[in-house]
Amino acid sequence: MALLAGTIAPVFGVMALGFLAVRMGAFGQVGAKRLVLFVFNAAIPIMLFYRISAIDFPEQIEWSFLLAYFGSAFATYAAGMASARFVFRRPLKEQAIYGLGAGFSNTVLLGIPLLVSAFGPEATLPIFLIITFHSATLLPVTVALMEAGKRRSGEDTSFRVSRLLVEILANPIILGILLGVAANVTGVVLPGPVDVLAGLMATIASPCALIALGASLAGYRLTGQIGPAAALAVFKLILHPILAWVIAVPILGLGAPWAPVVVVMAGMPSGAMVYLFGARYETASDVAAGTVVVASAASVVTLSILLVLMGA
Repeated sequence: MALLAGTIAPVFGVMALGFLAVRMGAFGQVGAKRLVLFVFNAAIPIMLFYRISAIDFPEQIEWSFLLAYFGSAFATYAAGMASARFVFRRPLKEQAIYGLGAGFSNTVLLGIPLLVSAFGPEATLPIFLIITFHSATLLPVTVALMEAGKRRSGEDTSFRVSRLLVEILANPIILGILLGVAANVTGVVLPGPVDVLAGLMATIASPCALIALGASLAGYRLTGQIGPAAALAVFKLILHPILAWVIAVPILGLGAPWAPVVVVMAGMPSGAMVYLFGARYETASDVAAGTVVVASAASVVTLSILLVLMGA
């Protein structure tokens, strides 16, 4: 337990510093948004590029672990949609946000620093493989469902699949991963000063990401949506990792580091992208914000249990 506390307490402690900095007026929501932009557009992409370019890829990659993660993610997504339709009686476009809240993990701001801290550098490869396909799979499905919901409501709109694909490929995090893979495959060696700069950025990326996440959570409010938010948090923090473990271990027989990364990543709280999507499309944004807050707070307990069970 002492080792676990030494792993998880600093991670959530840095998050708490970002939260308190906003609540105590050290910097406001504008500063928090700028910090999030710095993390997403520069720090994390450079860190991923730097680490991936130096990875010694194993002779055999357990590609089946992607089936474990995304199979469980879409099953949990479906559970979120079902609760929206049959329990909360929400229309299709809002069901998509409920599904995203149940199945979309905080892979970058929380997943990277926590998993690397818990399982070491060998977790980097499975982490970046999940991140590579994460937004590219769950976000297009969500957009398609919301657009279908608008069409069903009589709005004259079309699917923006091509535009979404361009947005995904232009995502700085995806670019960092792709460039890191290209540098690794081609054996590109960075010039000395550039290598030092990239190393420094890789060092500050995780703490900056945690501060940005805490600062972002300080701006969210629960506005009477505690019921749906709590239900989606249960799906995300409990159902998703259970399904991931069932697929990864008893069915596929995955071992370390693949199985622990899959299960703990599945147990991450709902990502901030859930709220951003809700706000962007003006669809269930209050439920999305509440889900992010509730799941992030409860994950302090649930992630501690998962890390113990998975041998962190």
